[in-house]
Amino acid sequence: MSAADRVRALLAVTCAAGALAAPRPLRGDAAGAGGAGGAGEPPVHVVDLHVDVPWQVHFKGRDLRLDEGHARRDTLVAGNYLGIVLPIYLPDKARPEGPQIEDASAILATIEAIIAANPVFLPLGAARAEPGRISTFLSIEGAGAFAADIAQIDRFIARGVRLISPNHAQNTRLSSSATGEPAAFGLTELGKRFCERVYAQGALIDVSHISDAAFADLVPIAAAHGAPIVATHSNARAVADRPRNLTDEQLRHIARSGGVAGLNFHAPFVNGKGQADLDDVLAQVDHMVRVAGVDHVAIGSDFDGGIIVPKGLDDASTLPALAARLRRRGMSRDDVEKIFSRNALRILGWRPAGGSAAGGAGG
Repeated sequence: MSAADRVRALLAVTCAAGALAAPRPLRGDAAGAGGAGGAGEPPVHVVDLHVDVPWQVHFKGRDLRLDEGHARRDTLVAGNYLGIVLPIYLPDKARPEGPQIEDASAILATIEAIIAANPVFLPLGAARAEPGRISTFLSIEGAGAFAADIAQIDRFIARGVRLISPNHAQNTRLSSSATGEPAAFGLTELGKRFCERVYAQGALIDVSHISDAAFADLVPIAAAHGAPIVATHSNARAVADRPRNLTDEQLRHIARSGGVAGLNFHAPFVNGKGQADLDDVLAQVDHMVRVAGVDHVAIGSDFDGGIIVPKGLDDASTLPALAARLRRRGMSRDDVEKIFSRNALRILGWRPAGGSAAGGAGG
């Protein structure tokens, strides 16, 4: 089954949520409400564009069964997760000489082992969506290793990788980083060819860690391919002035391309401080929706990525509390569903115009 077909199946599950699942008990603000909008309303499903459990398992020694952290088996179920993007994160300091392409293969094997150890997850490229189980998707975070041979990205896209960032916290031979040393370049010439190749193969570039200059370089490349620009886990810089966040003009570019920005729960990215709460998260949602539009905001929690979570969003089980607050503040259920799942599913199902590409086998 192609990724696009599987996304359509997930959308059907989302739209039929009331018939497929009884409301689950909610935590925090949503406790006792039955659903996000009140008694009898079915749960709002979540598709999260960035959850770092593979990093925790592969590099930090966490058990494959996910019995600790923000995204445990029980918290994902309680949070009404329908889909999850699991990053192949290549740390800049994975080796003294930097990460290698073979490291990506090893982390992918770890992700497959995580999925196999937790029946709540559907396998990568599963033939159909199933109520009560979580569809799994892949991304690559920090693809600088592929500068050694950009053609190698093809086989990862063929395995189901949907989203790829050219760098992480440091500059690479592909791109300058939002948090790297000051650089006189955005995307390198090799980086531009890499992005062209990613789009041609049917995957998308993730802008969450690239510099402002690299973002500007990407805009015409994405437009030439009719590709949405995606920031899987970045907030609005106007609300929290951090280089990892997006300027209002970048949010507008994302909207014009049909892309999404995934709301990141790391407190410094929420309000620019060391601690945050649910009200601060709501302020980010308000601004991002006002600037980009409700069709272009998603969830990219960054759970288990070493983040400081806001009070009231302690782990994946607390997503219903955020949905409930949005509903009580007057946001329609349709718009909440867009932010929580449907916008993410739209970009996960993207394919180049004119036919399927290498990634069509699933993921």
